[in-house]
Amino acid sequence: MNDMPRDLQPDVPCNIPAEQAILGAILINNDALDAIRVPLEASHFFDGVHREIFQACLDLRKAGRRANPVTVRPSITASMIGEKTVAQYLASLATEAVSVVNAPDYALAIMDAAARRSCITLGQMIEATGFSKELDILEEFEAIRSKFEDVCRALKMEQNTKTLAQAARNALDSTAIAYQGKGAAGIDYGFRPLMDMIGPFLPGQLIVIGGATKQGKSSLIEQIVAGAALNGHPVWINSGEMKAEELAHRALSRLTDIQAWRQIRGKVSDAEYEQLETARRNAETWQDRVFIRDDSMTLRQFDRDYSDFAKRHPGAMGVVDHVGLMERDSGSSRLSDAEFAPLVTRRLKLKAGDTKTPIVAASQLKKNTFEIADKRIDKKTYLSAISRRPKYGDLFGACEKDANHVVIPFRAEPILQELEPADESDLHPIWQDVMAGVKDKAELVLALSRHTRWPQRKEVGWNGGKTMFTDLSETGQGRFL
Repeated sequence: MNDMPRDLQPDVPCNIPAEQAILGAILINNDALDAIRVPLEASHFFDGVHREIFQACLDLRKAGRRANPVTVRPSITASMIGEKTVAQYLASLATEAVSVVNAPDYALAIMDAAARRSCITLGQMIEATGFSKELDILEEFEAIRSKFEDVCRALKMEQNTKTLAQAARNALDSTAIAYQGKGAAGIDYGFRPLMDMIGPFLPGQLIVIGGATKQGKSSLIEQIVAGAALNGHPVWINSGEMKAEELAHRALSRLTDIQAWRQIRGKVSDAEYEQLETARRNAETWQDRVFIRDDSMTLRQFDRDYSDFAKRHPGAMGVVDHVGLMERDSGSSRLSDAEFAPLVTRRLKLKAGDTKTPIVAASQLKKNTFEIADKRIDKKTYLSAISRRPKYGDLFGACEKDANHVVIPFRAEPILQELEPADESDLHPIWQDVMAGVKDKAELVLALSRHTRWPQRKEVGWNGGKTMFTDLSETGQGRFL
């Protein structure tokens, strides 16, 4: 085609013939849009008129209408393209259209040129930032990082696109590895009761661990982290609830039976201190695989830090404890807590997919989840209070929407402790009887899963001194009430 678009700049990477060829193919046969197979966008086109034409084709297709020179014409703002009217230009594109079969090759050529233009823009941004007189260039740097990620995505589009047949081969390869006893097809986090319900954590999964206060969601996450690290997986944690030292005290408590509160207050004997030191040295290998950020983070900071970590540490896993403590970016400052929570989990799910790693996120339950409506207290009240099992709908802020699994640990003890009557009350012996039936017992509730049967309940034990769940098949504890 002899007509060159009006804003052509020969010294800038572009592929005008490819743009014209693919637009012509679409105008003749809209099936060319499906044949492209890679995520070509209007922004990838160099020429402004071509961007308008491609976007008009997409909009018409979404509306269930055919895209052709006649239906596309009203969407074009220009009156002339070179020496041709818009109608003449659209007709010439259709006349010289290529085969639909060639559409993927032309799409890749367009995206390659777009990526190269982005590289040039990125270089200009870096140079401008270097010469900037601003004292605080953090925002400019963040813009550069965002642009750099755009370039990376553009350059990797073809590699990230795969057929179902390719995915099936990859899936079967991972199954074969597990079948041959060479390890689980994913991250083995070592806690058998949970593994029996949902299996290993797989790349791209978001696993939400829900829980009310004192129900043990953080404890379960800490056990998962330790298990994954012991099995050789690097783990990145954003801990909003506890500082790194607190997490370390709890980890040492599980290894030594010396309660964390005693460690913190220094109420340990010389022998116990030696025991703690020995445990620390023995655990140093796997603990060196656990990386903790215990300061406040925004979603943007999380995206940046965790992406960098996942690139440096293959086979990694991410943890956010918890969703409600993530700081707001400027764009989300006006959202309510209930609106912000699903935004966080959506970003976590996307990041899990981008990094091809599983991410575990803790989420609070709604405050009224275990609320007792009947104020008349008797044995029936106690039994009723501990009989209700949490559901995925109890998660605050609808955090289940993007989760592959929702697991909620449930312990009846904390609920009953809130209902303890006075020692001299006639109800106290009744309360003690009910408490005895649930002491040191717990359940893991699989409240939602996109990969296996749900809901499911798995009985586990609870070791209060170590603040950890235990496998009943190993401890021989009794069953839950």
